[in-house]
Parts: sequence; structure tokens; C-alpha cells
Amino acid sequence: MSTSALDSVYGGVALAASIRELASAVRALAEHAARDPDALLTAEDVGALLGLSPRTLKDRAAAGVFPHRRFGKHYRFSREDVAEIVQLTKSEVRPYRGGMRAA
Repeated sequence: MSTSALDSVYGGVALAASIRELASAVRALAEHAARDPDALLTAEDVGALLGLSPRTLKDRAAAGVFPHRRFGKHYRFSREDVAEIVQLTKSEVRPYRGGMRAA
């Protein structure tokens, strides 16, 4: 292999190592960055917090039962929306759907 070819290989290896190091530093910063209190949450995020399925959240939001923001087909929820959803689900009376229980 010629000297210029070796220089290209070593330069590429050095560049790849620098990119990996930069990516690692960015990941470390992102993990410690303060969360934006005004950030909008996805139905999946809210579902995980409240123990509801994302589909249920989207269905109730589409029906106007739950407050939300909609961007095209995407549903987003603010922290205030989540607090209101918690209040709404607390006051819901859930009918008993079971039959007679055996003793």
C-alpha cells in the first residue's frame, strides 16, 4: 500500500474515532440536560405515566373528552392536559363488569 493510501486509511480511522467521541459527549450532555417543562408529551409518554393505553388516550382526545393538542395526525399533551386527564379519570365511575363471584 502506498504512503498516501495509508494516510487516507489512518485519517479515516482518526475521523471515525473523533465522531464516536463527539457522539458520546452529546449523549452525555443530553442525559443531564434539564427537561423542558413546556415540552409536549406523546400519547405513549402519557399512557406510560397514567397506565392507559395510547389508543385509549387518542380515542378520548379525538372524542373531545381529554384535552390535547393535535398536529396533523399526531396527538400531544401538555403537563396541564395530563393534570386535567388525571382529574377526569379520578372522577370517572367505572361500572362493575364482572358476573357473580364464587365464594
